[in-house]
Amino acid sequence: VYAGISPDTNKPMYATPADAPLIYTFNDAQGYAAKLDAHGHHDWRLPTNAELNVLFNNRGAIGGFDISGSDPAGWYRSSSQTYRWGAWEQRFSDGAQGYTNKITHSSVRPVR
Repeated sequence: VYAGISPDTNKPMYATPADAPLIYTFNDAQGYAAKLDAHGHHDWRLPTNAELNVLFNNRGAIGGFDISGSDPAGWYRSSSQTYRWGAWEQRFSDGAQGYTNKITHSSVRPVR
C-alpha cells in the first residue's frame, strides 16, 4: 500500500496492508520484517521514527492500524534507537511519540 514519501530517502514508501500478526520486541520486530516475503517483495523493514510519523499522518488512507491507544498494541515500533536499550515508538490514537525499552512489545507495520 502506498504510504507516502519517506522523509529519510525522499522516495515513495510502501507499507504492508495489515499489521504483523503479533506484537514484538525491538529485535524480534527487526527479524520479522527482514524475513518477511509478502506481496511480491522481500525487502521489508521497520520504519524509522520519521517514517512512522508519515504512516500515522496517512493512517486513514493506509488503513488497518490499531488506533485504540492501548498499550502495547496501539503503539508502533520504529527502527530508530534512542540509546543502547531504547527505541522510538508512536501511538496511533493521537500521534504521541516516545521511547521505550527494546524488550517491551509493540505493534509492527513493515515498510519498503
